[in-house]
Amino acid sequence: MKVSLFTEIQCPADAVPVNRLDEFLEQAELADTLGFRGFWIAEIHCQPKFSLLSAPYAVLGAASQRTRRLRLGVAVNTLPVHHPVHLAEQAAMLDLLTHGRMDFAAGGGHPHSRVYECFGVDHQKTHELIEESVKVIQAAWTEDVLKFEGRFFQIPEVVVNPKPLQKPTPPIYVAASSPEGVEVAARLGVNLFLPIHTRTQEQVLSLANGYWAGLKKHGHQAGSRELGLLVPMHLAKTIEEARQRAADGIMSYYTIIGEVRSSYIDWLTRRGSPLPARLLKTATGEGLTFERVCAEHAVVGDSDTAVAGLQLLADKTRAGHILAWMNIGSTPHKFVLESMEQLAREVMPRIKADRPARPDA
Repeated sequence: MKVSLFTEIQCPADAVPVNRLDEFLEQAELADTLGFRGFWIAEIHCQPKFSLLSAPYAVLGAASQRTRRLRLGVAVNTLPVHHPVHLAEQAAMLDLLTHGRMDFAAGGGHPHSRVYECFGVDHQKTHELIEESVKVIQAAWTEDVLKFEGRFFQIPEVVVNPKPLQKPTPPIYVAASSPEGVEVAARLGVNLFLPIHTRTQEQVLSLANGYWAGLKKHGHQAGSRELGLLVPMHLAKTIEEARQRAADGIMSYYTIIGEVRSSYIDWLTRRGSPLPARLLKTATGEGLTFERVCAEHAVVGDSDTAVAGLQLLADKTRAGHILAWMNIGSTPHKFVLESMEQLAREVMPRIKADRPARPDA
């Protein structure tokens, strides 16, 4: 089983942005030492309490110089608000800086951050934009001269520079939380990430089954594709200690995301704008308790609890990759480091994927 880390780097009102970034870099250095496969960071705009990561490639550039083995990627590149050639260039440059350690994940991002309105993008075209953008990026990385004629992008004969070090391309994922997004990944034949922090495990299982069936429908070999799960986590010596240490930090994330979501809905309502369909399908909202989070949306406990929880998720969904979200919300940095060490030493060696991993991943 591949185990990576993920972060959105929240910055609550009492936090200092530079300190939060320094903490991330220390976590990346430790992850490199402990043998985690990679570290994925978000791209989120316009909401500092929600995330600092409006310029993720700058942050990963810094991390690339303080790590040697750790793979690095943006999860997700919010494709609808970018020109795909620009992203192809940024990601390829990171691949060169890391000597071939860049992974790429595409998605629609968080609609409630107002990023679509900020950059003038239509919510209703999210999945179409993602699919065409991935095709442009794949072509930009593999063709000596790029010429593309599509619905959204008309690109003349240009040389996209640089090319990634990894051939033919770095690993590509689509992150999705809806059947429509899963269908895009299956149709493209790329790897998939699913979140459990905003979807019930029953919903995640349904989406996973849809992915495997979709790959077959579109003529792709499932054995060469990979499913990853984004899982908020916190570990300690006992279940009770883990829950005591994690409760405030994890729930602060859900509080902030709830506030941002409510503010966005109110803002759209006052403008007379329709709510994006993706916004209505989230599993978070009023009445979400820490007990429910632990039962449905996270793995919090001792090492045995983590092994059992992660193995069950992997067995049900056929996942071969876990993205552990340790520093979710305001979880103290000291506890994040301790939890990372416990995961690496006591849990990672004991969880298995149900099939061989992709050779190039």
